Amino acid sequence: MEDIYQTQNASAVLRSADCFGIQDVHVIEIRNKYSVNKDVARGAPKWITSHKYINGKDNTADCYKALKDKGYRIVATSPHAKGYTIHNLPVEQKTALVFGTEKFGLSEYAFNNADDYVAIPIYGFTESFNISVTAALFMQHLIGKIRASGVNWQLPEEERLDILLQWAWNSVHKPLLLEKYFKSSLLKS
Repeated sequence: MEDIYQTQNASAVLRSADCFGIQDVHVIEIRNKYSVNKDVARGAPKWITSHKYINGKDNTADCYKALKDKGYRIVATSPHAKGYTIHNLPVEQKTALVFGTEKFGLSEYAFNNADDYVAIPIYGFTESFNISVTAALFMQHLIGKIRASGVNWQLPEEERLDILLQWAWNSVHKPLLLEKYFKSSLLKS
């Protein structure tokens, strides 16, 4: 998500990501400060991994580099771009979808440095869907398409275990005290 200015929209995207089993969400700040609306997110930030690009000189470029270094193809979402539609976007390669603000869309850098473009066909007169609706539609459609394909989408075992440990850590009240207690108990036995 690049520079989302409405906390309820950014939070709804996080909630949808968790519901659809998306583990990683990258958040880019440019002009707008990112924050989570807990009433909308409903605990989703505990279960997903957020990568934040909020303090750099060029946060979008930093995010793109991090994704490219991990082998991701970057696909910009825009109702104005010539490219794929939600229906024919290939899912065989690791893909990061980039969503911009409702008011301005993606930054020039985000748009011009994407590997591909994708849109949701619009049949009415309104230009586009709300950002949180757009993200949910993409996630629902593409996750179904990926799971139905032969693509190996599962996490490697070591990464899966690291995430399970992080989830357990996030689920326990005062995890540092609990860890200290168990470590001291183990040392005594």
